[in-house]
Amino acid sequence: MRRGQGGRCGVVFAIVATLVVLAMVVGGALLYGRTQLDPPASSAKAPVTITVHNGESVDALVNDLAGHGLIRSAFWFGWYAHLQGLASKLVAGHFVLDDAMSASYIVQRLESPPQIGTRRVLLTEGLTAGQMAAKIAASGLNITAAKYLAEVRSGSFSEPFLAGRPSGASLEGFLFPDTYDIPENASAHDVVQMQLADFANKAMPVLAGVGSQQLYATVTVASITEREAKFEFDRALVVGVVDNRLAGGERLQLDSTVIYGLGLSGGTLTAQQLATDTPYNTYLHSGLPPTPISNPGVESITAAVHPAATPDFFFISDCSGHNHYSVTEQQHEQQIAQYLSKPCG
Repeated sequence: MRRGQGGRCGVVFAIVATLVVLAMVVGGALLYGRTQLDPPASSAKAPVTITVHNGESVDALVNDLAGHGLIRSAFWFGWYAHLQGLASKLVAGHFVLDDAMSASYIVQRLESPPQIGTRRVLLTEGLTAGQMAAKIAASGLNITAAKYLAEVRSGSFSEPFLAGRPSGASLEGFLFPDTYDIPENASAHDVVQMQLADFANKAMPVLAGVGSQQLYATVTVASITEREAKFEFDRALVVGVVDNRLAGGERLQLDSTVIYGLGLSGGTLTAQQLATDTPYNTYLHSGLPPTPISNPGVESITAAVHPAATPDFFFISDCSGHNHYSVTEQQHEQQIAQYLSKPCG
């Protein structure tokens, strides 16, 4: 009987001991977690503007905060933010934070109205840097077209995907087209940096399998496709024709490259313009143009990476923007007569 009681006491003691150890472990973890919610630095460095995008998750925001060195631990801050219900209170906008702020202060700041107003700018696929500059200058931001183009041509940016650019080449082709909510206090450098970050996030996953030596050429082909294919199903076919002509040693003979070289925005070229010698005149010069001729979106970049297998060497675009393809020059001339015998209305 006494042995049984002693056995029960031993079990009770073991349970109590386990609970005590568990409480110590949990208490220690919570104490450690509490320290991870303290500011990363004792005194603030330069303030950082954090952008919360429409529909952005707390987890994505936490990664952004960690990337800017504003929090000690992504895990503990994320746990705390979810505990405070930040997900339901998050509002899109721009917030100024620094690394001397605690987790509770950052959450409080993120629950408040955005601190910096924004201007929404739509930069569509196929625009040139010059056309983007005009849109940004007209948006109400304190950024002139000249300031934007100065950054595009000679700004200092360190993204790895820019390493393959020819010496002296601008950022044409890498200014990702998108809808941007730009802070009203943004500089021209900030805007270009936003576009390059967007290229890294949205275009580089598509280009992941392209070697660094080939990346610039692929973006150049995508930029041509953006100007030559009005409809989605034409993109891969246009790239297929471009690849066939390059492989066969044929000049590309594309109006879009001539238009870019002449600094035009579009339109039908005259015989004199087609004969004007610029580095971008692919009627006169073999191979790809020296740089991209527009800033392509994901669809055209995808087509450049995955071209259609086609026997075609020619295509023309009719008045409605539909492309018509042919294998031989004779077929090409017949299509020109069929579809382009009258001027487009």
